[in-house]
Amino acid sequence: MKTQHTAWLIACGMALSLIAPASAATINWGDLTSADSNVVFEDVTENNGEAGPLFASQVPGPIVVSDMLLLDPQNFQSQSSGGGADLIDSTLSTLITAKQGGSINTIEINEFGDYSLGGLTDGEAIASVGAAFFWRVLEVDGAPVGLPNETASMTVSGGGMYQRSADDGTAVPWSGSVLIDIDAYLAGEGIDGQATAVSLRFDNTLQTAADEVSNAFIKKKGVDITVTTDRPEIPEPTTVGLMLLGFATVAASRRQG
Repeated sequence: MKTQHTAWLIACGMALSLIAPASAATINWGDLTSADSNVVFEDVTENNGEAGPLFASQVPGPIVVSDMLLLDPQNFQSQSSGGGADLIDSTLSTLITAKQGGSINTIEINEFGDYSLGGLTDGEAIASVGAAFFWRVLEVDGAPVGLPNETASMTVSGGGMYQRSADDGTAVPWSGSVLIDIDAYLAGEGIDGQATAVSLRFDNTLQTAADEVSNAFIKKKGVDITVTTDRPEIPEPTTVGLMLLGFATVAASRRQG
């Protein structure tokens, strides 16, 4: 019985991957930054097979706090019961550029959510989360470079696959993260300099499948993309005043001498 159910769940997943979306949404939130940010998240765009955005609400959309792009997922969820299966897939893309005089050192992506699995004894169901990243350094020290596309995978708690009955529960939290070390990558390529423009594409998938006596649910509740940067420090007004006073004093002393 277990073997038959497991084979059916796998077949459901394979069938879902072949289904073309009936409609597609493309949402462009434009260029996003803040006064205290050292970077600009340019052309922030979501593409999916749904009727609207999943990564964030259409209005006001994602927000930038310092060097972090915050996304508030809306209805980014998958649920199945009674012998069904469901797949939700969406892609977020942006071009991250450093403001004048700055550079991009690392990019870290974190996300979290919860899942629920349950039903009658001996039933089978799965809930899973997957994330793949495609990135490319486009500029080093402000000059274009011809580097290839690179990939990264997110590490998700519990392996990102949850299955009855071992993982049964209600509103069980999950989380995932990935760190892209741009400085280390450039050093490994033998490039002396720092990145000033990096493209990032984030493909995220949620999937569920359940037999006739089970139910499965999984939801994404939060995503953030944080960039660490180097930027020349701008002296505080008081510091600038003291420096100017010092220069004036030195100049006066020289004139008197």
